[in-house]
Amino acid sequence: MEENLGCGPGQMVVDGGFVSRENILAMNEKEVDLIGAMGVGVAQSAGQMKRRGVDPSFYPEAFHYDEGSDTYRCPGGKILRPDGQEKRLGRTNYRYRACAMDCQVCSFREKCCPQNGAKGRTIVRGVDAPVVAAHIKKMETEEAQQIYRQRGVVAEFPNAWIKDKIGLRQFRLRGLIKVGMEVFWACLTYNIKQWIRLCWMPQWA
Repeated sequence: MEENLGCGPGQMVVDGGFVSRENILAMNEKEVDLIGAMGVGVAQSAGQMKRRGVDPSFYPEAFHYDEGSDTYRCPGGKILRPDGQEKRLGRTNYRYRACAMDCQVCSFREKCCPQNGAKGRTIVRGVDAPVVAAHIKKMETEEAQQIYRQRGVVAEFPNAWIKDKIGLRQFRLRGLIKVGMEVFWACLTYNIKQWIRLCWMPQWA
């Protein structure tokens, strides 16, 4: 767009798969209003807990955070205290750890941390950068949701038509130029078919 029109977009609507903290920060620097839902990672966290043999009743969501003391309380009543932090792009992860002795003698050990025999149970509290937090809050508004719902009509329908009607599911040529030619002819064919369907045929109806 910058090459063809001399300016970038004021707003960009993307599929959730393209929404990352890195992209949110990059679009903010370019002053582009990014519209797209970002996953909260609950499913990924649950998968990690399951692989470690942790009982669902001891997943991170079951631990209570006390903002005043900056500590966590586990379902068994033990306290997890700050144990370092890790800065990532657009997010800071704060780690909390329980006393190893508390976990070793705890009756819930096999449910809470079955693979952790020497150290106490840990919990990570992620804090998003202000720009990322503002994006997440924006996407909870009805205005942003209405804009996001338009993406399916604009983006998904042409892709589905080109795959099903034109049959372009796999490129037949190699090389960027040749593949670009395939895409060009597929898109041109799509546009002509839509013109016939929406403009030419109604004249004879």
